[in-house]
Amino acid sequence: MKEKFNALEVMEMAKDIEKRGKKFYLKHAEATENRDLRELFKKLAADEQDHYDKFVELTKELKDGEDDADYLYEEDVSAYFSYLVEYSVFPKEDSAESVEALNDVEKALKLAIQAEKDSILFYKEMCENNEGKTLDAVDKLIEQEKDHLRALGKYIQEYGRK
Repeated sequence: MKEKFNALEVMEMAKDIEKRGKKFYLKHAEATENRDLRELFKKLAADEQDHYDKFVELTKELKDGEDDADYLYEEDVSAYFSYLVEYSVFPKEDSAESVEALNDVEKALKLAIQAEKDSILFYKEMCENNEGKTLDAVDKLIEQEKDHLRALGKYIQEYGRK
């Protein structure tokens, strides 16, 4: 695996993570009968969309002055980033654990918490090998993912008391 990613590469991976997160949360919002959990998952999905939109804007800013960014959209480069993201953060949509979590509120919460932790670890790993704009962008990502983790942690504590 490549050890150092530039800011644009980080943004492409971040956008993929946010897309997968939104899809994950919407699917679980639709599957749960628990009204409060459904609203939490919908909020998290909306947050993921908001993050995605911010990363699109940041990508545009980062591209200004970058003449050599077109390679990011080549099929094999996109596939590489998708592979890194697919096996690093949110579980595959049809994985056994994801399907199981559709019918179990506690499993869905734990899966979401693990995905948020994994995304934080993924981004922290990127921090170790980057600097400047990339590091600033990754730091912002980490803070946003920590907010999700706190919201999920709070909900699972409340859910455990019921």
